[in-house]
Amino acid sequence: MTVPRPIVADHHFILATRDTGYRSLAAALAELIDNAIQAQATHVRIFVREDRAPTSDGGGPNRELTIGVLDDGRGMDGGGLWTAVQFGGTERFNDRSSLGRFGMGLPNSSVSVTRRLEVYSWRRHGEVLHTYLDVDEVAQRALRSIPEPTHRPLPLWAAEIAGSSGTLVVWPRCDRLDYKKAATVAGKLRAPLGRMYRRLIWDGIRISVNGQQIAPIDPLFCHPTTSAGGGVLYGAPLTYDIAAPGCAHASRITVRFAELPVALWYAWSPEEKRAAAILGGAGVSFVRAGREIDYSWRLFGGKRRENYDEWWRCEVSFDPDLDEYFGVTHSKQGVSPSPYLRSILEPDLEGVARILNGRVRAAFETIKRTSPSEAAARASRQDHLLPSVSRTAKLRRHHGSLSYTIALAPISGPDFFEVTEKHGNVRVTINTDHPFYERLYAPTSDDASERQRYALECLLLAAGRACLAASQHAGRDWARRYREAWGDTLAAFLETKGARA
Repeated sequence: MTVPRPIVADHHFILATRDTGYRSLAAALAELIDNAIQAQATHVRIFVREDRAPTSDGGGPNRELTIGVLDDGRGMDGGGLWTAVQFGGTERFNDRSSLGRFGMGLPNSSVSVTRRLEVYSWRRHGEVLHTYLDVDEVAQRALRSIPEPTHRPLPLWAAEIAGSSGTLVVWPRCDRLDYKKAATVAGKLRAPLGRMYRRLIWDGIRISVNGQQIAPIDPLFCHPTTSAGGGVLYGAPLTYDIAAPGCAHASRITVRFAELPVALWYAWSPEEKRAAAILGGAGVSFVRAGREIDYSWRLFGGKRRENYDEWWRCEVSFDPDLDEYFGVTHSKQGVSPSPYLRSILEPDLEGVARILNGRVRAAFETIKRTSPSEAAARASRQDHLLPSVSRTAKLRRHHGSLSYTIALAPISGPDFFEVTEKHGNVRVTINTDHPFYERLYAPTSDDASERQRYALECLLLAAGRACLAASQHAGRDWARRYREAWGDTLAAFLETKGARA
């Protein structure tokens, strides 16, 4: 007679589940924050701690990171706690009313980061229940079921600040973190959590990391409480009422677009734009039940992503009733819209995306015609760091550093640029008849981030200043011959007919 086999081989399942694929620590912790908010918590505290752990060889203690998530929600009784640590264990399975749904979040996210999960929960002071899940014990078949919750006091560091009810989740053996220092790990959490939970924070939920309150981050740059405002909503929100499969009532999808202020932020350096999340921010923020679960370039049909698309934003909000249409999985960290949903949304979203791309392109063209080059402005600010050019040393003593200008004009001869200095202004003129302009410089006009043009212009301005300096020491004829040889060589390397025989 054959022995019945369990549906799940738990000792293998627990190890395989560790590779669910949470894209970041913030995404894994979001599962715990979701649970806390659904348990009516108003304050969720995240702690990243360095604890001492003995070494395997009996030497001095190692430092390993422990992560704790403490909330002031309503807490769980013994049965609820026992169920919560199970994979798929939940009293609200397939509930579409809030953030949770599948009952996989707590254990699934935990084992993706740590080899041990401990959960404390209480509904009254002094009545704390505890249970755990240990990856190694399950893999060794020493643990075959969730231990029945027992009374255990909270760790001292949590007991001092715990509320009258709540839950504490502890990850004491984190072996899948990208960083080794607690301060670094904590610092990397604040921005993504601030963006993911921005709406709930605006509604009054408090989330802190190592005692520092998380500030909401609005990728549309529109909300008045964000530090980097300036975005302007484009048009009225688009709304779609769609009935979910097997659901009698319709659920609403709301789409908002925003334009970033090109004129105000155009002159920022690439580093400043990247720090402000302008560069790299093109795409759609997908918000489910008030929490962002994805940020990606989707639902724009045939519109490919371009640099100009960094300067506008899109947000798509929907209810959990529409999870099937958005392709939401149990880890709640991405969407995969169905063909039916795409057929409804993509024509409108692609149309708006193309309009906004054109508006940004026009704004940049206007600025380029009327504003000084970013590279020239930077060179003017930094010139005081350089040794003086001897011919202008007297001028610099009276009028300060050199200033710089980039110009475009046809130039006879092989030079791909020429440089002049007058009254303390260094003017570098790019030869529009040289293949350098057509092949390398002109295409940078399609780069809304200005990174390519900025780099080329910095190179040219530096070369121009160096030519001025060289002409003082080696003579103007030498500098002219050098530029001509450089221009000839560059034309040859660009495989054009511009090089002289």
